[in-house]
Amino acid sequence: MPSPSRCLTAGDAFCLVRDLAVQPPTGNPRVGLELEWLTYPTADPTRRVDLCDLTTVLDAINGGLPCDSRLTVEPGGQVEISTLPLSSVSDAIDAARTDTAAVRETLHDHGVELVAAGLDRHRPPVRLIDTPRYRAMEAYFDHAGGDGRTMMCNSASMQINVDFDGDPRDAWRAANIVAPMLGTRFSERSPNRLDVWSRIDRTRTAAVVGDDPGEAWAAYALAARVMFIRCSIDECVPVLDDLTFCEWIERGHPLGWPTEADLVEHLTTLFPPVRPRGYLELRSIDALDDDRWPVAAEMAVTMLLDGPQRRAALEHACP
Repeated sequence: MPSPSRCLTAGDAFCLVRDLAVQPPTGNPRVGLELEWLTYPTADPTRRVDLCDLTTVLDAINGGLPCDSRLTVEPGGQVEISTLPLSSVSDAIDAARTDTAAVRETLHDHGVELVAAGLDRHRPPVRLIDTPRYRAMEAYFDHAGGDGRTMMCNSASMQINVDFDGDPRDAWRAANIVAPMLGTRFSERSPNRLDVWSRIDRTRTAAVVGDDPGEAWAAYALAARVMFIRCSIDECVPVLDDLTFCEWIERGHPLGWPTEADLVEHLTTLFPPVRPRGYLELRSIDALDDDRWPVAAEMAVTMLLDGPQRRAALEHACP
């Protein structure tokens, strides 16, 4: 929540973001997978699931999945599992497969189907989750058009998380080669999820540019627009005047001056194809069916870890 007086400089903010971006390798790199699906009522796929029914079922199985994946519901009723960080991509795939099967079976028994598709083209985007954060996000995106609401409520993706391995700069460069390549290879016909993302506020969805991941991410974050200001646990106020975080630091706002906590929350509202969060987070791939998401995961991780395939990708990308 903002402070009544200035308590953060641009230099402080830059250093904080830079230091959060990269954690040095500590041994065997870990891999985590996040799989997301659109949800449809079995009895009538033209409408949305009932949120109360969905959350009741998910609350009953959350924390009890065989491989301990975390289970969440996204704004439009999408369901997502996030595996634990595991020691190899094969372990992450096995865990995701096992927990996906458990979630799918339980939801099917309660009349809900999971559909692996990047974009829901048939139902209007309707936000089901009513929290201060999501209300503010929706207002921010609606101010610029309808694509942000479509992204929030009518899209689903696969996310691949990999620890930095070897030289962080090489890992970062490889990730920014792999992300658009796999995004294109595994995307649906146009218009698709990536098309929607390309039309949303580019200060928070464009690729992060720069050779050093920490410094590039810090510069990106400070230049990105502020989406909302959290005034309390129960209130987030959307910011609709194109105020960047750096400008908020320098000029303040009627609601106050940004704190470190405001900066950390600001980072969670930035959605580039590759996001450095102490590890590398690839966000460019559509939700995929059970035959294809393991292939995408294996390809991505093989090219991100320090080895011959990553070196070949980096050499091929050089002028």
